[in-house]
Amino acid sequence: MIAYLAGLGMLGPGLLDGQQGLAALASAGPLGAALRAPVATGLSPNEARRCPASARYALDVGMQALSAAGWDAARVATVLSSGSGDLEILDKNCRALTQTPAVLSPTLFHNSVHNAAGGYWGIATHSRAPTTSLSAYDASFAAGLLEALTTLPARRTCLLVAYDLPAPAALASVRKVVAPFAVALALCAEPPRQSPLARLDWRWQPRSGATETAMPVTEREALRQGNPAARALPLLEAIAKRRPTTVVWPCPRAGELQAELSFLD
Repeated sequence: MIAYLAGLGMLGPGLLDGQQGLAALASAGPLGAALRAPVATGLSPNEARRCPASARYALDVGMQALSAAGWDAARVATVLSSGSGDLEILDKNCRALTQTPAVLSPTLFHNSVHNAAGGYWGIATHSRAPTTSLSAYDASFAAGLLEALTTLPARRTCLLVAYDLPAPAALASVRKVVAPFAVALALCAEPPRQSPLARLDWRWQPRSGATETAMPVTEREALRQGNPAARALPLLEAIAKRRPTTVVWPCPRAGELQAELSFLD
């Protein structure tokens, strides 16, 4: 099946937004460790104060992608994918339960659900379009991309947002995420009015034994392996370099997603 990429956003070490991130990935130099604080665009001051870091990353990259595509956020279906959700909030809630008396913060409690970022997205964009929040551990980016791609025949457009942040110290030994990273892809079923960033000929199939696509540079591969959302990096680098290629994401016990990239100009 065929899909088109109309816009993207990203935020992570050395990747401060979609445009700068593509330029960095197209270069041969190191990405570096510079980070930018995510922006909770569209939220009122009160909502912004309550908004956790994970949702801020989702809002930031999602708005980048939709702005690049020129789409109305209120009309676009969304898929939000995270390997672990917000582990900082999980840690705070668990610590609260060990206290006597156990008192949970109402704000932390409602921010702890896996679809909290989707809720903040709806508040920020006034969207009533369908939204899905999912997790598939380290395969979460591939699972989210597959969900977004299969949404296209019915909705014609879909925004994929994938994000993961490092765990606090108490959870780091069981869930190591090396750095924050988030990415958003504005996908459509037909060529957009403006020239698309790429065309994706994609397929979902039983495991073929193909090797998962990795990054050739050690620094970038460490980020790819160290953050579930950063499994997008081989796709992003191929787009940045305008390099036709096939990206493979095996999903344990399920199947394999392959996306063949090509460019229209």
